[in-house]
Amino acid sequence: MKNKYDKAFSILGCLATAIFLTACSSTLSYNDAMQRNISNIDDSEKLEDARFLIDATSYNILATRMAEEAIESGYSASVVSMARKNLEQHEELGRELRKLSRKEDIVLPREMNSEHERILAELTSAERRQFDRTYMRLLGDIGEQDGQKFSDMATKAQSEDIRAFAARKLDLFESYRQEIQTVDAELLRTY
Repeated sequence: MKNKYDKAFSILGCLATAIFLTACSSTLSYNDAMQRNISNIDDSEKLEDARFLIDATSYNILATRMAEEAIESGYSASVVSMARKNLEQHEELGRELRKLSRKEDIVLPREMNSEHERILAELTSAERRQFDRTYMRLLGDIGEQDGQKFSDMATKAQSEDIRAFAARKLDLFESYRQEIQTVDAELLRTY
């Protein structure tokens, strides 16, 4: 009898592990994450908080992938150095977003939105001689747009934790802006 139960528990254990691993390895698109949050959240203000975290995650995935691409394909040492620094900062930002989303019970995507995919495609298709300039231009554009979202949520988010998170990150966007100006000026002198 005991052997029969051991076999059953063993099979159930393997099945549960397989289901768990499948769930953990699956990707969740931007739209799927948004739909799950719409289904789970009744409060429209909390839904705006969720939308911000989803957008911030998409931005973070984009910035991470752009930094990785710049480290690999960048020509200028200053661009590559800035990309390495940005990569570290965005890896930390990703950890903070995941921690905050668990606390707020908000589902985050594992893929970026279609606009961010388009921006990454523009960078990856840039000619070798234009890569650094394209990277700097795109980084400036997305930094400005997303910096404004963080600025808005620093005062408008329903969640106190999300307001505090957004406010803490405003310095990051300001430092990006200054670093982009410095590296851009250096590129102008060398090209």
